[in-house]
Amino acid sequence: MEWKDLSEKERKSILAQKKSSIVKNTTEGWNWHSLKIEKKGKSPDKPKKPVELLREEWYDCAFCSGTGEKPRGSVCSVCKGKKRIQLKPPVVKCASCKGRGEEKPRTNITCTPCRGKGYVSVTEPVEVCPSCNGVGRTRGSNLACVQCKGIGVITVKEVEE
Repeated sequence: MEWKDLSEKERKSILAQKKSSIVKNTTEGWNWHSLKIEKKGKSPDKPKKPVELLREEWYDCAFCSGTGEKPRGSVCSVCKGKKRIQLKPPVVKCASCKGRGEEKPRTNITCTPCRGKGYVSVTEPVEVCPSCNGVGRTRGSNLACVQCKGIGVITVKEVEE
C-alpha cells in the first residue's frame, strides 16, 4: 500500500511512530528520510558565560527594592529599614531569585540562598556551576542546586603544578 492510499488518520499514526523521520515526495514515490532531533537546553560544547563579579560593598536591598518597607507600612525584615545592605566583595547576583530577593515574585518570602539580599558574597576564583549551568535550581524541580546551594556559581580550587 502506498502513502497516497492511506487515510489521514493512518498517516498521522505512522508519523507519530516515526518521530525521528520525515516523509518526502520524490520522483520514485514517498520515501522516509532520517532526521536528527536536538534536545532543548544548552549544548555541552557551548562555552559557559563568564561570571560577573561585583566589587561594591553597599547595595540596595533587593527584598524591599531599597524602600525599607516590606510589606508597605512595616519594616523590611532583610535590611531592618536601612534600605541598603553591606556585603563583603566579591559579590554575585543570586541565580535562584535572579537578584529579586523573593522566592517567587510578590510572595513576600525571602530567597533562601541569598536570604533576601539578592546578592551573595563569594570566594574567588569562581565559575558557573556545572550541575545547574548557573540557574541555581535542580533541573525539573524548584529545589536549590545541591552543588552551588542555589547561588549559581562554585569556587574553583586552583591546581598547583
